[in-house]
Amino acid sequence: MNFIIQNGSTKQRNLKVNSTQTTAFLWEGENVFSTPSMISEMEETCRLLLKEQFINDTDWDSVGTVVEVKHLAATPVGADISLTAEIISVDGRRITFKVEASDKIEKIGEGIHERFIINVPSFRAKFNKKQEALASINKIK
Repeated sequence: MNFIIQNGSTKQRNLKVNSTQTTAFLWEGENVFSTPSMISEMEETCRLLLKEQFINDTDWDSVGTVVEVKHLAATPVGADISLTAEIISVDGRRITFKVEASDKIEKIGEGIHERFIINVPSFRAKFNKKQEALASINKIK
């Protein structure tokens, strides 16, 4: 399937940092918005940009393939953050995004994220075969 993806397309999402998105090692109680959680929200912003603007077919979606992100500042639980994704490169089904996250005071993260558009049934079939092969290997050992 051919998709017409446009450079410069953007998506912005706003959310509130919750206690399941924090580190647990700095001090007792709720801590700061974790780097893995920030990256996850950036990835989802990119995915939603593609799904909402370019990929209407439920048999197609995208998966993350590259993440190059800097976490620039700490953000507490309960803070409102804004996530922005912009398409900066399209190479067939490989899409590259500029991503940013900010709280009400400052930019808290920035970087590059790449996603690849997949056919979900085909991807699932390959995954199932790999899962079966790994299960077979694990039984032998």
